[in-house]
Amino acid sequence: MDLKREGKKKDEAVSDVLGAVLMLSMAVALFAIVYIVVMSFPFHSSAPRVDIVGTIQGNTIVLEHLGGESISATSKVSVVINSTQHSLNVSQYLVDSNGNKLWDMGERLVYPSGNITNLRVVATVIDMGSNSIVMTGVLQEGKAIATP
Repeated sequence: MDLKREGKKKDEAVSDVLGAVLMLSMAVALFAIVYIVVMSFPFHSSAPRVDIVGTIQGNTIVLEHLGGESISATSKVSVVINSTQHSLNVSQYLVDSNGNKLWDMGERLVYPSGNITNLRVVATVIDMGSNSIVMTGVLQEGKAIATP
């Protein structure tokens, strides 16, 4: 009878250790599943920090990169001339002086817009990598036309 009790006590210790190992493995598996689910969501990159100045030279709109991070040539520029919107690809109008297909400091985007005398001109630069606006501004205020 004493042998049965000793055997039972040994089995109880094994079941406690086995229970702790199972609980620990379940916790590790749960954390692994949570990690995989959370890390599978894409994280958006932040907008590049950039200084762009827009000017009008005659009938040409010029946007010049004065400093900050480079902008991809796949970025977009929206130019609104008296409520008419023009969507431009940076790659089409970029004067890429170093040929790296990035809009770098010192490089210019030149858009021949036609006659824009006395018309309101607003330009917006959109970085497609981060899907954010990096520059927007009124380049020229238009004259108000009075209607009778």
